Amino acid sequence: MSTNGYPPAQNGSAPATSGGNGLAIGALVLGIVGVVFSFLFVWIGLIASIIGLILGIVARRRGVGTRGMVLAAIILSVIGLVLSIVFIIIALAIVVPAVTN
Repeated sequence: MSTNGYPPAQNGSAPATSGGNGLAIGALVLGIVGVVFSFLFVWIGLIASIIGLILGIVARRRGVGTRGMVLAAIILSVIGLVLSIVFIIIALAIVVPAVTN
């Protein structure tokens, strides 16, 4: 049996990876979505930012993902949360007087 210069395949299975980056990546994606959607659809931005912030805090406490990725996720989630709240306040300040007149 020829192996064409490659070592023969092992019969054992490959070692399992932890896959702990999922929380950090999810938090980062939701942080980005929260910032972008806070300008377009405020409620979606607000929900995405809250979930991204929770995932970022959980990822930081568990120590998964790179420190920079988790920090960026938390910062982006807070920015998205603040922008969403500001836009909700602005919308209410415009809509409430218009409805009462």
